[in-house]
Amino acid sequence: MPSSRIQAAGGHVAPAAKDSVAQLSGSSAAMQALRAQIARIAASCAPVAIRGESGSGKELVARAIHAQGARASGPFVAVNCGAIPEALMEAELFGCRLGAYTGALHERQGLFQAAHGGSLLLDEVDDLPLAMQVKLLRALQERRVRKLGGSADEAVDVRILCASQHGLARGVAAGTFRQDLYYRLNVIELAVPPLRERLGDLPALCDAILARLAPRQCVRLAPAVLVALARHAFPGNVRELENLLERALAFADGGVITAEGLGLPDTGTAPAPVTVLNPGAPGRQLPLPGMAQVGAPIVPLQLFLLQTEREMILQALVQTRYHRARAARQLGISVRQLRYRMQKLQLREPPG
Repeated sequence: MPSSRIQAAGGHVAPAAKDSVAQLSGSSAAMQALRAQIARIAASCAPVAIRGESGSGKELVARAIHAQGARASGPFVAVNCGAIPEALMEAELFGCRLGAYTGALHERQGLFQAAHGGSLLLDEVDDLPLAMQVKLLRALQERRVRKLGGSADEAVDVRILCASQHGLARGVAAGTFRQDLYYRLNVIELAVPPLRERLGDLPALCDAILARLAPRQCVRLAPAVLVALARHAFPGNVRELENLLERALAFADGGVITAEGLGLPDTGTAPAPVTVLNPGAPGRQLPLPGMAQVGAPIVPLQLFLLQTEREMILQALVQTRYHRARAARQLGISVRQLRYRMQKLQLREPPG
């Protein structure tokens, strides 16, 4: 079945994302635990219910589960259940026969058939009306589907992944989601942490997003950017971060993204210089990121330390024209330590 037809129905077919786990960037305890959970459950065929706020990366988690499992060579099909008109839901999920309804001018497969041998992600599954939940439950129990207007069932081999913002238990408690379907779908539950709970992952996330948005450009963040981002609440999570960076990239001057370019409120204040002890230059004033006037919002310590380390190493590399031995001497570390830190912070020598 052509993928364009599925896209028009509110779903899409995609090949397995081989780098899905790499895209789940971040070294925070929450993300390390999530990646470990994904690795453990990927080999199973049990249904997985993924819970997380909008924009937190629920589909990315589903892709990672698919990519690491035995079905990685099969199709990955994602459908937003809330985007399909109720009158067309059965036909879109299970397919239809010619003339099954007005406008059904040809026979076609549904999303279950398109995902045969692979994985089907039912995003916002709690938006399904109760009548459709009954039909979905039957399909999951029997592992067979019947096209709208058809008289025979077809066997389907599909691993079901589903996603919701608040978890399926809330719908069960409210009476809008069937309890028997809940037990069928919620065999394994994964919670995706919101971005505001893992702000220490911002450097890695920014690097991953910029590498995808501008793969052929040498782009770097001004020192105040991560500080400004760490002060933001991120109601839209990682999706919002990507939108902010895409906007800032359009306003970048010379490949440098600035805090002003993000378009966030109160990002234009420059950090105040802070006196640090330096044996080579006592009392030297260094404008370290995140260190502003007394009373300024506190940023996560891990983020401040990472950005400070990044800026100091980048400054030494620029001053020595990326001569690693001289840069290492300036920083008081070995070349091997410098190489390790550059890899950790994803600092690369500019091309040419």
